Amino acid sequence: MIIEVLAIGFVGAALLWLVLQPLVLPSLALPVEIDLPDPEETPRGQALLALKEIEFDRATGKLSDEDYTSLNAKYSAVAIAALDAPDAMASTPAAAHSGTARRCLAHGTRAESDALFCPECGAGLVDAAGDCVTCGTVVPADAAYCPGCGVRLR
Repeated sequence: MIIEVLAIGFVGAALLWLVLQPLVLPSLALPVEIDLPDPEETPRGQALLALKEIEFDRATGKLSDEDYTSLNAKYSAVAIAALDAPDAMASTPAAAHSGTARRCLAHGTRAESDALFCPECGAGLVDAAGDCVTCGTVVPADAAYCPGCGVRLR
């Protein structure tokens, strides 16, 4: 009888701890995953897809040589402009901020220029201007979470 009461008490205490743990230790919350856009959604990817489609249409006889030449010239120029652009690979706000100093609000400046989260505590980082490096939203100085994407900052 005593063993059963102790077992029930232990199970009850364990369940209570599982329910109250997020409130007692909020630092154990998992960071938000970032969905990067598909390569086909970037200007570079769209231009390259258009070139492939033009090639396919010409090979299947859907485009005349005249139309192929004009469309190929048009989309080649777009593809070259997308490749030459300094932010051709910066399709996310986090990638656009990759050259700026990043800092954890708890641990200070980070040496990793492409980090999105602090390697010590897992919190999101802000850049030198105080913007969230995950979404680019301006973060108030006393904020615990980014108002734009909800990433935990403290």
